[in-house]
Amino acid sequence: MLKVKKVLVSQPAPADYEKSPYKAIADKFGLKIVFKKLFQIEGLSAMEFRKSRINLLDYTAVVLNSRNAVDNYFRLAKELRVQVPITMKFFCSSESVAFYIQTYIQYRKRKIFYGKQTTADLMEVVSKHKDEKFLFPCSEDSNSDVPAAFVKAKIPLKKAPMYRTVPAKVASEIKISEFDMLVLFSPVGVRSLFENYPGYKQNKTLIATFGLSVAEAADQAGLTVNLSAPTPTSSSMTQALSEFLTDLHKNGWELKKVEDKYGYRQIQEAAKRVAKAVSAENKAKAAATRSKKAIENKVAANKAAALAVMAEKKGNRKKKSGTTAAKKA
Repeated sequence: MLKVKKVLVSQPAPADYEKSPYKAIADKFGLKIVFKKLFQIEGLSAMEFRKSRINLLDYTAVVLNSRNAVDNYFRLAKELRVQVPITMKFFCSSESVAFYIQTYIQYRKRKIFYGKQTTADLMEVVSKHKDEKFLFPCSEDSNSDVPAAFVKAKIPLKKAPMYRTVPAKVASEIKISEFDMLVLFSPVGVRSLFENYPGYKQNKTLIATFGLSVAEAADQAGLTVNLSAPTPTSSSMTQALSEFLTDLHKNGWELKKVEDKYGYRQIQEAAKRVAKAVSAENKAKAAATRSKKAIENKVAANKAAALAVMAEKKGNRKKKSGTTAAKKA
């Protein structure tokens, strides 16, 4: 029986922890939650950015989905001595990102738009400005779904890597073996885990990941992902974590009783089985359709042949009748 008592969350602590969902989870399950980023942001230099041959002023709109994107866009603009025109439009993934822009510009004098929270919300706003030329500041290893959303909407978007995510040195600050659960949010976080703790062994430690790319990175690194979020019923890590721990608690902290519902490998295998079953069903339907069509073609051919025979007999009768009539005459 495994009971979770201490959790490492690889993100900065919430601004107001007392009112955060993490505090509610800690209180509900009697946990100690430690916040520590396993990675850090490193901005590309102006020289590195120039290699991309992207001219910031060639674009009339900027899509920003994080504070890191905001910071590095304006940092590079300054380093490149580019004066961002007052006509530039900014499309932000959320209201908080939109308000953060005030760190660099006067909010009221700019054209700033934002979605409620999701990429779908953002695209509803973007779709009203299709004629703009969009630039997307992002990290070198970005796994954002924003570019795919633009492709789907058939709106041109230029990705502009402006920063990178690199492992942080935390080994001297964190004793990793003390934690019963690690919550990871980036593939770089997975890499950082092994760089900080060479030869790391998971043993009985639970691993939670947010996002498919993170789960894949953890799986490829030999870790067993016990909670792969988001889940069909939880869109955020805190929701998924609360749901997972609740189910574990109800099942006497027996991991095997919940792994089919939350485990990455189990979910992937189930998805493959479903896909295989669907593929087999589609093949069977296709075969049945081909068989039915073959039968229909055969029936049509037989019918055509029968009609041809009947037409030939009818023609012969007419010919015979004509010959008889000629003889009588």
